[in-house]
Amino acid sequence: MPQKTEVDIALEMYESVMQSEDKQRRLRSSTFWGLFNVKARQKKLVDRIEALISEQGLRISVKSGATLGEESSSDWILLSLKLTTPKPKESDEPLERSKWPSQDWFEMVRTRDFESEREVEAYFIAPLLEKLSYDYDDIVIGYGVEIFKGVQKTKAEADFVIFNGRERTKENILLVVEVKKSDKGINVDHIGQARSYAQELFPACYIVSNGQQIIVFQFNGGLAPDERVLELERSELEQRWEELFKYVSKEATLQRKEWMQKKIASMKAN
Repeated sequence: MPQKTEVDIALEMYESVMQSEDKQRRLRSSTFWGLFNVKARQKKLVDRIEALISEQGLRISVKSGATLGEESSSDWILLSLKLTTPKPKESDEPLERSKWPSQDWFEMVRTRDFESEREVEAYFIAPLLEKLSYDYDDIVIGYGVEIFKGVQKTKAEADFVIFNGRERTKENILLVVEVKKSDKGINVDHIGQARSYAQELFPACYIVSNGQQIIVFQFNGGLAPDERVLELERSELEQRWEELFKYVSKEATLQRKEWMQKKIASMKAN
């Protein structure tokens, strides 16, 4: 029997991803490189295999965030379909003035000091959501969710979960917001916490904020790694308002949620 080529192995990985229900596969690093008979992960070899995987329409990443080829043997290699996600529509027309908060509001937000995580929630995130066109009935503060920690499921609480109206179903979840104290920088653990909520709740996007920074991620439903699409400081809010609005306003998250639901249904049908 002829020995499999690297192209054959990459194609088998693609077929394995396509046959999986969630259109992704994960392999231990040692298993992944063993399939390609790689003993020493030289950069040129790693780059070649990464290119072969990409040519098959797959995205490859390392669970720990390490650079591919530099991860430990016990780390996980994640394979998922490449997903071209829609970007906010570009328009020659500026955002309608009715969708802009007043200058007094921007100034109040810019100069306010937050002494606790609760103050960030009450005096920054809640008013911000209102300005992004979410209604009172859309917003749940302290939403219970079960997430995995290792192999065990545990109960947790997402700071904000935003729905489309009063119906509290997963199909109506538009946005998840994870809040931290303003004296804490946002780190990978905070982002990982928000991502774990998103994996259970399936929002269009999720946000991590400490009252100083706002980081926005597009959730890709497990079809591809989530994308960090926007990062801004509170002091930049007025000059970058239009950009933020195009990603996480109610109108924007409704459109993206609908696109994501159709995409997932289409992938599962195939």
